[in-house]
Amino acid sequence: MKRRAHPYDPYISNALFARCLILSTKYQIPIFAKLFRGYLNCEISHVLPNSIFFPHPYGIIISSRASLGEDVVIGQQVTIGNRNGILAAPRIGNRVYISAGAKVLGDISIGDDVIIGANAVVTKNIPPNVVVVGANKVVPKKSKYWSLHGLNK
Repeated sequence: MKRRAHPYDPYISNALFARCLILSTKYQIPIFAKLFRGYLNCEISHVLPNSIFFPHPYGIIISSRASLGEDVVIGQQVTIGNRNGILAAPRIGNRVYISAGAKVLGDISIGDDVIIGANAVVTKNIPPNVVVVGANKVVPKKSKYWSLHGLNK
């Protein structure tokens, strides 16, 4: 299997545990998958694309009904799943960065090139090219805050 580079830094690639996690979801070898997911404390019943990047693959929960785009980065302790017993899960766009501890819940769509901040709770549809912080607080990437801090590149 070719090592896929991090979408934002081509010199970084998935660690051995993250690559094994992707393989265990793809091939569904029962004993290997259970032991490995138990060791990483992950509950991933979704077949992961090869382009996904896990900086720290610990405590991640992804619903089997979730849809993940290309070049998605998922931090530790992230939950992507259903809400209130409704069996619909989020649809994540391409090049989305989901920071540590974020929760993406319900039948929602996340646009392309979105950054979801640490410990954010997302329960509404999110347009492309924005940053989400807190509880559904959307900050456009080309706002005054970003240009004041030199982040508008």
